[in-house]
Amino acid sequence: MDFIGQYPVKLDVKNRAFLPAGFRRQMIEASRQVLAQDNAVKNQDQFSLVIRKDYFEDCLVIYTMQAWSEEVAKVRSRLNRFDGNQQMLFRKMISEAQIVQLDPSGRILFPKALLDRVGIDRDAIFVGMQQTIEVWSQEKAMGGQTDTFMSDDAFTKGIQKCMAE
Repeated sequence: MDFIGQYPVKLDVKNRAFLPAGFRRQMIEASRQVLAQDNAVKNQDQFSLVIRKDYFEDCLVIYTMQAWSEEVAKVRSRLNRFDGNQQMLFRKMISEAQIVQLDPSGRILFPKALLDRVGIDRDAIFVGMQQTIEVWSQEKAMGGQTDTFMSDDAFTKGIQKCMAE
């Protein structure tokens, strides 16, 4: 999947927000393709998502089940189960993730503990990050944090430098 773009949303009093229509369409289409290829996939799992706090930033990351499985497999393949510190890394990664369902209206119910952890109250912004979707507090996203969201000038200079190397 190629999630792209930024979409401001408002969480309701139950901490639900509508998944932006473009993202929702991509998930539905991908789910249909998986169902067509593998009849063993249960219908109720087609709109399951995984949410966890980002590894580096104060935002949430939404994974499709496929993207989450790939992420877990990648990390697990590099860790030794018989090394206590590496097992703790894996435990933290897995235990802080939560499975959520996209409801029939296209809303996600965000766990309150995760929202509190990253400072999201009512106003949020969904940011497509190709295989995942980040969910930011609008205040943080629009507040000019130069270490998280670049200005247009900084982006232009950075992309020029990156592509010139």
